[in-house]
Amino acid sequence: MRPSNDRKEFGRRKLGVPDLVSVAECVICGASIASTKRGMVAPFLARRIWNRSAFPVRLAECGKCGFVFFASRLDQEEEKRLYAGYRKPEYQQMRQSLEPWYTVKFNYDLSGPEAWQLRKRCLEKALRDHLSPDRQVIGSVLDFGGDRGDLIAALVPNAKHYVYDISGVEPLPGIESLRSLDRCKQYHFDLVLTSNVLEHVGFPRDLMHQVAEIASPGTLVFNEVPYESATGVRTMAKRVAQAVILGVMLPRVAWSLLRPGGLNLMHEHVNFFSPQSLESLMQATGWKVLASGVYRQGDSVWSHQMAWSLAQVV
Repeated sequence: MRPSNDRKEFGRRKLGVPDLVSVAECVICGASIASTKRGMVAPFLARRIWNRSAFPVRLAECGKCGFVFFASRLDQEEEKRLYAGYRKPEYQQMRQSLEPWYTVKFNYDLSGPEAWQLRKRCLEKALRDHLSPDRQVIGSVLDFGGDRGDLIAALVPNAKHYVYDISGVEPLPGIESLRSLDRCKQYHFDLVLTSNVLEHVGFPRDLMHQVAEIASPGTLVFNEVPYESATGVRTMAKRVAQAVILGVMLPRVAWSLLRPGGLNLMHEHVNFFSPQSLESLMQATGWKVLASGVYRQGDSVWSHQMAWSLAQVV
């Protein structure tokens, strides 16, 4: 597969903020957008990337593949500004100043040992259940966008473990950090993992083309993304609770969101995948999907659901 710059494939128009663009077609399959709803850029995102207050955007849905996404997209430089020093003290302090619930403890619990163990058990089971016997032997694993590499630490015994991430954080012991795509191309990987990555990126097709560039014949890629609704009951309940907290603790921030679409917040998750749209992404970028599905991260009915796909480079 040849990489492409999908930002040239889709209609784009400049908005009223530096560098922010809006697409006119689905960023996965290229079909026309079926409908849009009003939304707002979350105050933290607006401050972190553009150093400005919240502003309106549109939430779009593709009529063909069902993909839901914010039509306003982040480019690579904007993503770097957002995720530089991800979850480090400066990031956490700025975020808590605009989102009082994002405390030091909350930040730690998101990536604490218990959270990683739960995610790793789900990943191990998915791989065990869906890797055929002739593919069970994995000698090298790359965590693409994996921060410190917590998810793959000792994932496959005796395998070499690598991580590629734009945040610049130091990897865990036993994991080699690859700081650029050119560096990644110097290695062979039996398995590439993207976990909780695709929901963050402005142009998912670009990312999957990047993975294809560093893959070899037979390389497997396992993608997992939150299976969530941008406007579902669970999401809206969370937004209402957050709005109440802002109204009490940060009334000026709450006031900036009091307009149509103020609960449809564009935050770190700019894409909302279903199993269908995740498969559509892989097929649109030339991968052969071997298996896909949904699982819960926990036993409770309130546990987060994840959509996943296992594919092979062709």
